[in-house]
Amino acid sequence: MSDPKPILYYDDRSPPVRSCLILIRLLAIDVELRFVDLFMGAQFEKAFLSVNPQHSVPVLVHDELVLTDSHAILIHLAEKFDVAGTLWPKEHDARIQVLNRMLFECSFLFRRDSDFMSEIVRRGFANVDVAHHERKLTEAYGIMEQYLERHDYMAGDQLTLADISIVTTLSTVNLMFRLSHWPRLERWFAAMQQLDAYAANCTGLEKLRQTIQRIGDFQFPASVSHTAVD
Repeated sequence: MSDPKPILYYDDRSPPVRSCLILIRLLAIDVELRFVDLFMGAQFEKAFLSVNPQHSVPVLVHDELVLTDSHAILIHLAEKFDVAGTLWPKEHDARIQVLNRMLFECSFLFRRDSDFMSEIVRRGFANVDVAHHERKLTEAYGIMEQYLERHDYMAGDQLTLADISIVTTLSTVNLMFRLSHWPRLERWFAAMQQLDAYAANCTGLEKLRQTIQRIGDFQFPASVSHTAVD
């Protein structure tokens, strides 16, 4: 008997959700998608809280397994569906390096991005100390620039879950703070945008841009080119 189809609870305005959507597209995984509108408070509805008391997305339900963190979801899906075994390497040191970069994404890059975007939502853009957040987020840019000194990808010489995890958050930060002073990071981002699966990031990124602008009563800088949304 085949495994039941995974169910992903999602709002594609969320960068961690978009990382899962990229991997699902990259590996052509058959997943049932269930939308949870974060900006309308759907994550606090009783039915969803029974699935995830943390009231956050993404959530993956796969048979009896319920995962409520995007990084755990990425690892689970790669272990189940990445036949080549390159996105989540089998060799210990390579795998731990990928994990290290994923933890950088969640504890450093995403945390700072979330602080910035959440403050815009709570206070309105006019009341946000943009220079403070720029210093915090461009510090993360400098760290990633160093990660890319010796390798083409965030955790080595091939695409891994580290890149998939980081690119969706980076694309969100890039709505405000451009990458022109970090040439290696800019090249990496351009290469990631050329992946067919990157299209899974574009719709949600644009929806987030419009939502944050509307709530924060401001305009992000003129948009840069993206892979075509489909």
